[in-house]
Amino acid sequence: MTIALETERLVLRNFLVSDWEALHEIIALYAASEFAAYDQPWPTTPDEIKQITEWFASGDSFLAACLKNMGQCIGLVVVNREPEVEAQVYNLGYVFHFGHHGKGYATEACCALLDHAFIELRAQRVVSGTAAVNRPSCRLLERLGFEMTGEGTTSFQETEDGDPVEFLGYTFTLTREQWTSRKSWQCC
Repeated sequence: MTIALETERLVLRNFLVSDWEALHEIIALYAASEFAAYDQPWPTTPDEIKQITEWFASGDSFLAACLKNMGQCIGLVVVNREPEVEAQVYNLGYVFHFGHHGKGYATEACCALLDHAFIELRAQRVVSGTAAVNRPSCRLLERLGFEMTGEGTTSFQETEDGDPVEFLGYTFTLTREQWTSRKSWQCC
């Protein structure tokens, strides 16, 4: 299925294999950031990024967030079904180029993707998670109407000595009813 969601300034579309260079830059900047230690490690070599871009391009879950006026890929957003869950529960994720932070693009893209999840995919609930220290991500989720529904210590990576990099993580949840209610009084 081909997906193309338009917002005022963005087009969210299926990845193309040719997006690998833009994705490589986005991921390289993210991998060098202070927040990378609190996430699953991303592949970073050109060959690995080409492979993951091909995988993204083969499905509908990972979408390229592109500037409408230039076509430039500035981020990725994902909404994928939670495995082994009976209800229609989806997971929201996002990574944006650091040069485009603070301009509302992530909010705009995630709003469009949440509309898609709740209307087209018939999601009953969308969940997301982030490290407590990642305040920009926490603020984004709160701005979108998510509520913090859990916290816990977790680890996705290890130090050079093999010790886990533990951190406090938050789980956020947004229900269809919350989104519908929010959309009736405030559009993102």
